Amino acid sequence: MVPDEMKFETLVDDQSTAFQEYVSAIIAKLPKSNKEYKAIQNEIKAIYEQYPNVYGVFDTERTAALTEQECAALVKVISLQNQLVDLEMQSVYFRGCYDSVGYLKKAGIL
Repeated sequence: MVPDEMKFETLVDDQSTAFQEYVSAIIAKLPKSNKEYKAIQNEIKAIYEQYPNVYGVFDTERTAALTEQECAALVKVISLQNQLVDLEMQSVYFRGCYDSVGYLKKAGIL
């Protein structure tokens, strides 16, 4: 039996949740738990506010023409989005490590 302080909610424990929902739940916590993640989100939002046409590039329903400054802002947004993905992947990886400890505890190995 696992003591209360060592109980883990893992994917195996919660099989009614699809894997994508499980991953989404981990990522959804990032803006509240990770200051760097939130800061990057805010930086992207500020760029979109300063350059609304940059946000429009991601609208697949219409074409977009950008100025040189807007192109530079778009490059910055894409770079920031890549940083967000890196942080998301790290978070999912570490959650997997956390879950592994739970599995080992349940198996009586730890």
